[in-house]
Amino acid sequence: MSVSNSEFLTAAYGPLENEYGWTASFVSDPNNSDPSVWSGSVYMATTAQRSLIDQRISHNNFFCVSVMEEQDKKKRSKDGFRRLAVLLADDASPDELYGTPSYIFETSPGNFQIGILIDPGDPDACNQPLIEALLKSMAAANLIGADPNGNNIVRYGRLPVGHNTKQRESGAFATRVHQAGLTAPYSLADAAAAFGLDLEEIRSGTLLAPLATKSLDKASGSAVDLYKSLINPNLEERSYHDPLLRLSSAMVAAGMERGAVVNNLRSLMLAIQPELSGSEYDRWYARYGSELSRMVASAEKYAPTDRSWDGELSGRGLLLSLDELMACTKDVRWLVKNLIPDDGMGMIFGASGTYKSFIAIDLAMHVATGADWADKRTKHGPVVYVAAEGGAGISRRLDAWKRSQGLAESPDNLWIVVKPLLLSDEQDVMDLQQGLSALPQKPSLIIIDTLSQTFDGDENSSKDISSYIRLINSQIRAAFNCTVIIIHHTGHSAKDRPRGSSAITANIDFILGVNLPDPSGLIARLSVEKMKDGEKLNDLFFEMSRTVLGVDEDGDEITTLIANHTRNAPLQVQLSFTDEDWIAIIALVKKGNYRRDPAASTQPYVGKLFAERLDLNLSNKDSKTTVETLIRVGLCKGYLVKRVQSLPGMNGKKCFVIAGDRYPGDLDDEGVWEGE
Repeated sequence: MSVSNSEFLTAAYGPLENEYGWTASFVSDPNNSDPSVWSGSVYMATTAQRSLIDQRISHNNFFCVSVMEEQDKKKRSKDGFRRLAVLLADDASPDELYGTPSYIFETSPGNFQIGILIDPGDPDACNQPLIEALLKSMAAANLIGADPNGNNIVRYGRLPVGHNTKQRESGAFATRVHQAGLTAPYSLADAAAAFGLDLEEIRSGTLLAPLATKSLDKASGSAVDLYKSLINPNLEERSYHDPLLRLSSAMVAAGMERGAVVNNLRSLMLAIQPELSGSEYDRWYARYGSELSRMVASAEKYAPTDRSWDGELSGRGLLLSLDELMACTKDVRWLVKNLIPDDGMGMIFGASGTYKSFIAIDLAMHVATGADWADKRTKHGPVVYVAAEGGAGISRRLDAWKRSQGLAESPDNLWIVVKPLLLSDEQDVMDLQQGLSALPQKPSLIIIDTLSQTFDGDENSSKDISSYIRLINSQIRAAFNCTVIIIHHTGHSAKDRPRGSSAITANIDFILGVNLPDPSGLIARLSVEKMKDGEKLNDLFFEMSRTVLGVDEDGDEITTLIANHTRNAPLQVQLSFTDEDWIAIIALVKKGNYRRDPAASTQPYVGKLFAERLDLNLSNKDSKTTVETLIRVGLCKGYLVKRVQSLPGMNGKKCFVIAGDRYPGDLDDEGVWEGE
């Protein structure tokens, strides 16, 4: 991965309005240099400054972790402190973190600086006394060096590009970037938690002794003591963060699934919930919500190693032979056999009116009841349907499906979400995760209907759409090892792909497209457009049947549709004409004998020629209806077209003639379709 010094500073400092950062660059040995080299200079992100800091690739390059406010005399001083830009740990181990940092730089062989970007909008980022107390706690935990003068708040950290020129036998050491995710800043509380520190306890002055080491055997502690600390009736002595952190690590290490850990700990938290107002409730709720999910996610490093990758593989690290790879991945698990993978991110897309939601409901009900779907075996399990487009419609559709199957009772493992959710918002995703964690069993399938109703970003932005899918994938799919299917629309012009950025296709494991072979018909075609692990199956067809549920207060019928898999594909005709046939058709068209209604004339006309090729008797009512239907739906009517070469008698014109391809042009005065 690559990031320039100027790019890093832009991400770390953010917009500098009436503020300034600070940098220092020099080539001499930091241990044997004149103190003046550390003075550095103001950084305002000017074009010249950006260019200069990027050119100094052989220098020791440093930046100040805080932003200063404008003063009469600019200097790097805690007296001018405005806000913390980066919470930085020195010579720390990446394996001893409780969260994902913004970056990890190796600044000398085996030594790392680990930094977390701080959100400029977080009020705590400007709280100098609180930050100084946090830095003292970090020093006590050996995450940074202690500074008796209290200048850690404006200390230096290394930039991603540069050299450590301290004298060593191997020579100057080029800084190595091991991780750089600089797009999402943290709150100060979340940043502290990633280093195993509770900002609220620091704020209240009740910080527990910091962890001297974060290895599991020390971090897990005595379960009894941890539970006692968590349920302490004396609220002034009760601790949330540290016990939850250690308990979650111990549970994950014991082999519990992430969703189960969150569920267990939240049940415990609900049992000790304080009054619904006041600072203690706020402190409790901060731990109960998204922070608990992050704690459990960060504890994944303690999870038992998948045994299928153990044994002889450990000696070679990441390297696998072909036989080993095949042994580890030979069994692809399916939610619907050979069609919908288990534990994957998928999408069903289609234009409006193609019955995609009806098909999704049919899928959901088959999985919930364990019945085969489209003649394919399903994995029986709980289903959650996020009905973002409204609860009334989904209620009628589910009721109709239940009646069609003769079910007296509803499946007890089907759950509906009718509350509007923005799943591009982390808090809404965490609320959904919380609800899922409370279910008796973890879900097998979650359907989100639709993307547009649960997303408030720009569908054409790869950044926005990737963030949306990534959030659902990490916090919902991965948390419960389930399949998630998002229902989406097509664009106005491109009907063969999901609407919006191509990042949708790149970030989804499987994609199913829905369209109507007959735009006025009730049969929908389901096509496999992408299948990451598996072969693309032949198209499936679903026929919609109308169901009457009752009558409303005005006596009008309440109706809906049900999707039923059918093995009968809609009628499609492939016509084959010789050159003589084309000449005859064109001659008829030139004479104006292209009438839509075969019964309107006894003269030869285009429809009759088609009827002959289909071996249909136009005097027969059913045959006549077949031809008229084909003409109406555009499979072979004279106003739907195919480009052919110029033929004798056409004066060099290119003609569009009957063949089943749509052409939006109009007939000219002679009844001929003009080509380009």
